[in-house]
Amino acid sequence: MIEIQFKQLFTFLLILCISATVIAQDVHFSQRFAQDRERNPAFLNHFDGKWQAYSIYRQQWQAIGVPFTTSAINYTRNFYTPIRSLMAFGGIQYTNDQSGDAKLLNNRIALNLGAAYKNDFGTFVFGISNNLENKSFNQSGLTFPSQYDRNTGDFNEQLANGESFVGEQLSFYNLNLGLRLEKNLNERWQLNSGFSVQNLTEPQESFMGNDNTKNRGYALQVLADHQLNSQMNLLPYFSYHRAKKASEAIVGAAVLFNTAAFGPVDNIKPFLYLRTGVSRTTDAIILGSHANLGDFQLGVSYDFNISDLELASNYKGGFELTLLYKADYKKLQKRRLPCVRY
Repeated sequence: MIEIQFKQLFTFLLILCISATVIAQDVHFSQRFAQDRERNPAFLNHFDGKWQAYSIYRQQWQAIGVPFTTSAINYTRNFYTPIRSLMAFGGIQYTNDQSGDAKLLNNRIALNLGAAYKNDFGTFVFGISNNLENKSFNQSGLTFPSQYDRNTGDFNEQLANGESFVGEQLSFYNLNLGLRLEKNLNERWQLNSGFSVQNLTEPQESFMGNDNTKNRGYALQVLADHQLNSQMNLLPYFSYHRAKKASEAIVGAAVLFNTAAFGPVDNIKPFLYLRTGVSRTTDAIILGSHANLGDFQLGVSYDFNISDLELASNYKGGFELTLLYKADYKKLQKRRLPCVRY
């Protein structure tokens, strides 16, 4: 028992090390695995096993200035209930996001809870994410129009900036809800779809003391799994998110190749997605792959910018790395029958 607990602790700390040194706009990711869990808490239990821990690191826009950097670490565990068809789950996530020259820093701790109910139709999942967020920025190194010094022809940080900041940090509570349906359509097709609402409480976030509500967002996720043959699966994917007038859609597919017969890697899953929108052009091509080795999964992807910004970015966008570990339930290795004499 002590050996098992030590193994779990060591694995969790190993994943934590990836994101501990990283500090990073509204958080979003490119890999489907990370994006679905960020937008919809009902996807957090989308795994087979007792518990799962993962870490995410993302860096973007390094080619055009100070990069935007995001890291996150998550732990989720499944729990049996007295009702055989009902499974509960819960966990915690820490996210660190830093943006731009102002070093806009967002630290978020989320307590995630949910339940999954399975019947003859499919598996229905409900998830809730309670978020406590702290945002801050640093005025040091920033200049404002009123600080232009005509005598020197340059900006002078010693002059009054003319801005009325009420503070350089703020905190608020935020709530996200998610639903998910997992259903086997037939022997070869499986559908996994979800709908979620972010910023349900519409908290105020402003360093100026004015009315600035964090807009409520809505997201749709659809993933299909089609078994082409015993060695290959096709995974079409579509997600859409909208908050007020801002929207984002990711569409594409992955192909899963079973490679266990050829080496230690169980399977690889290369993918190609496009980031686009209903009322705007496609702005990024996302290329990447996942590889599974035992209970570990490693994912790597890169966003190639193809919008008008490519004139400045030279097609460079964002790099993303994910590492996941899943712990299965302990299996009974030996069966012993009690002796009737004792």
